[in-house]
Amino acid sequence: MNITNFKCNQEKCLHCQKCIKVCPAQLLYSEENKIKIKDIDSFGWDGCWKCQHCLAVCPSGAISIFDKDPKDSLIYNTDAKEAIKSLVTNRRACRRYLHSNVDKNIIDEILAVVQNAPTGSNKMKVTYTIIDDFEQMDYLRNIATKRMHELAIQGIYPTGFDQASYQQMIEWQEIVRPDALFCGAPHIFIAHQDLSIPCAIQNVNIANTYFELVCNGYGLGTNFMTFPLDVLDN
Repeated sequence: MNITNFKCNQEKCLHCQKCIKVCPAQLLYSEENKIKIKDIDSFGWDGCWKCQHCLAVCPSGAISIFDKDPKDSLIYNTDAKEAIKSLVTNRRACRRYLHSNVDKNIIDEILAVVQNAPTGSNKMKVTYTIIDDFEQMDYLRNIATKRMHELAIQGIYPTGFDQASYQQMIEWQEIVRPDALFCGAPHIFIAHQDLSIPCAIQNVNIANTYFELVCNGYGLGTNFMTFPLDVLDN
């Protein structure tokens, strides 16, 4: 059973066997000078890992898997080193945002790239939740901020805060950031995964990091925020 729809174009195949050597599940083999895949009926440790390394390493574009055409693969940019160095070195947290929507086409492009973030066991089951409209973001911001202040009056503060530190945070809104919860951001991106999936926490952290770097590549500011989680927990 070939549930991966693995195919090898024999006219393009160089018989280098790189695909056989790179397959972590050792599913590929050569028979009568043809690359074939073993019968499998599952994905995971006992089947195909869905890593698609066979397609990636084929120098002639002879391999297709999961109906993916190798012609659609982006050519690796060997000049990317300096761009990556610049992105990682110069990234900064943004605490003041424009009160307007990011073009939804740009958001879609960013999400398409972030879907390639690596995950433990190649499970690829990170889910993204997004508020992509600043009016809806303002709605969340306003009800959460109002409730945070109501609880503070009752002496209930977010984790790690007391009356003095909470008051200091409110004063910071005048000079550092006008919105203590979300820094005035017009959108929010949440990566999440069921904790029963291997490496769930690590997968989410990796997805967030990739998201931040891709956004910076588009000239968009970002900020990792855990404080809102403490507020929402209350």
